[in-house]
Amino acid sequence: MNITHMSVSRKNLWDECRKKYYYQYHVKLKPEEPEPFWFTYGKIIHKIAEEYIEKKGEFDLGQITESVVKGEIPIERNGDNPVYAPKIPSNYKARIPGNLKSIQNLTKSIGFDGELEWEFKYDLDPPNKKLMVGFIDRLIIKKDHAFIIDYKTTKRGSSFRKNKNTIKDDLQLRAYSKIVQEKFDIPAKNIMSALYFLEGGELVDAKFSQESLDEAKDILLNGYNEIYNCDPKDAWGNVGNHCRFCDFKKVCPFYNKG
Repeated sequence: MNITHMSVSRKNLWDECRKKYYYQYHVKLKPEEPEPFWFTYGKIIHKIAEEYIEKKGEFDLGQITESVVKGEIPIERNGDNPVYAPKIPSNYKARIPGNLKSIQNLTKSIGFDGELEWEFKYDLDPPNKKLMVGFIDRLIIKKDHAFIIDYKTTKRGSSFRKNKNTIKDDLQLRAYSKIVQEKFDIPAKNIMSALYFLEGGELVDAKFSQESLDEAKDILLNGYNEIYNCDPKDAWGNVGNHCRFCDFKKVCPFYNKG
C-alpha cells in the first residue's frame, strides 16, 4: 500500500477503515462532496491566531480577522497557490468572537513567545526514512523545558473533546512530545503538552512518562509498517456508524453490500 509519510490522522484513518485509507491515500480518489466547513473554519481560526502571535500584537485581533475573512491573507497554500477563506456561514460567524477572546486570554497569560506552525520531519526508524511529518501549532522552548500547544475549535460538549483523563492517552500530543524531546534533548518530565479549546478557553494539559513517549513512537512505526506491507487487495472495509461521514461510501463495496 502506498505511504509517503505517517501522521496521527493517517494512523487513525487506517484503524477506522482500511478501505477508506485505500481510496484516500493509495488511489487518491477525489471526494464527491466538498470539504466540511468545520474543517475550513479550523484553518481560518488557526491562521488568525498565527498572524496575531507572529506580529506580536502589532495588529489587534479584529484587524487580523477582517483581513483573513476578506481574503487579504491566505489561510493556507496549495502548492504555490494561496487559498483564501470562503464565505463564512452565520452559525460559524457567531463563534468567532468567543474564539478570539480565548486567543487573547492565552496570550495575556504566556505572551508572544515561541515558534508558530513549527514544522517537523521525524524518522520513526532511522535511517530508513519512515517519516512522520507535520506542524505543531505553537512550540515554546526555554532552556531545558518545552511547552507544546495545539489549538482546537471543537465545540463544547462534543464527544471528540478531550479532558484531564482522556488526554493521558492522546497519541498526537505524545508523538509531538517525543519529537520535541529528541530534537532539543529535553527530559520527558520537562515537556508540557496541551490542547487549548478555543470554545470556552479551556487548556487541557499533560506530562507524559518516557515509557509513554516511546510507546507512541512504536505505535506510529507499527502503523507505518502495517500500511506499507498491506496488499491493496487486502484493504477491507470496516462498516459502522462512521460510514455516514465517509467521502467514499458511494463507491465502497463493503458499505453498499452492508
